[in-house]
Amino acid sequence: MLAKRASFALVKNQYFLKQRSILLSRLLCNSKIVPGSGAKWQEVLTYWFGPGAEKKWFNGGPAVDAEIRKKFGKLVDEAYQGGLKDWELDPKPSLALIILCDQFTRNIYKGTPKAFGGDVRARVMTSKFLERSTHDHRKHSLSERSFIYMPLMHSENIQDQVTSVQLYERLAQDATSTPYAQQTRLNFDFAKKHKEVVDRFGRYPQRNAVLQRQNSPEEQEFLDNLPDKYKW
Repeated sequence: MLAKRASFALVKNQYFLKQRSILLSRLLCNSKIVPGSGAKWQEVLTYWFGPGAEKKWFNGGPAVDAEIRKKFGKLVDEAYQGGLKDWELDPKPSLALIILCDQFTRNIYKGTPKAFGGDVRARVMTSKFLERSTHDHRKHSLSERSFIYMPLMHSENIQDQVTSVQLYERLAQDATSTPYAQQTRLNFDFAKKHKEVVDRFGRYPQRNAVLQRQNSPEEQEFLDNLPDKYKW
């Protein structure tokens, strides 16, 4: 009798352990916990969207470049080499990956071809937000959406430019009567200027020297008389 009770208790205990394991597995799936470099993507977003962020965006310079290199250089290199795959699974880490590949590359590798080397991957991540299946750009803040769309503005593909202008126009409309209204209007204007250049040349002549591309006569004339508004 005692043996039967012990056997029953053992089976019961194994059953509950199995059920707990299943429940725990479901909870982990539902919470979408990102494995691996967990806190790192949060550090990227806190740095880029935290207090005083706009100074980093528009008034950076060598000091900000050096700071980003020191804080995030290893992460940028890892992303550049195709790592951080787990960041692609959920929206917030994916946004951080866009920042690494589309923004921090331009700080760290400024003046070299590698400054543009993360653009393709950043563009792929942007497409996930626009598909709105697992990621949805509309659920993010105005400032976050601005950087989700930025890889389209940086693209030399004309259809990306069309989409960029449409998205930044909508962003400016959504930001009406908010503290971000002026900045989104500037971003919309900036997107239109980028499209003008790609419409005209099929690429950004401003990148030709760094990427060792030959200027056409028309591009050379454009660069020789480059207005400040096109100096990117």
